[in-house]
Amino acid sequence: MKKLELQFLQAELNRISEWIRFSDRKSAFLSINYSAIFGILISQKEKIQNLENWYSCILIFLIILSFFIGLFFLIKSVFPRLKNNFTDKSLFYFGNIAKVKFVDYSKSMEKLTEEESKKQIIEQIYTNSIIADQKMKNVQNSVKCLFILATFMITLSLI
Repeated sequence: MKKLELQFLQAELNRISEWIRFSDRKSAFLSINYSAIFGILISQKEKIQNLENWYSCILIFLIILSFFIGLFFLIKSVFPRLKNNFTDKSLFYFGNIAKVKFVDYSKSMEKLTEEESKKQIIEQIYTNSIIADQKMKNVQNSVKCLFILATFMITLSLI
């Protein structure tokens, strides 16, 4: 039964890590869309510079604002705050592992009991869940900004 519990925790950690990878794939897709919109804006530079009415100027301001807010959230999704706040001695968190020498890490892994493994995996599941949640929220905010931006771009093309 105890071995099954450890396997379950490892599977859960893998599942949460998969959500992080899924978020990263969405971020890559979003960056392509933002790049395309940036290209469209640059190609329309002359048209934008020749706009003289006040509502067109407000629309350009809203396009720029939504573009930069969306990029802000996109960058936050790519570079989340990665920190294990529970311990600086985790044998499963890459940030803590990188701080110790290989020999010390290897010795610690040899001494690791099954109960301590479970505890540390549970901590890592929790830490990765926080990271995944932050990344997904930032991706969602970036998507919202992209839709707003697309709406403004369509409105601009109709002027």
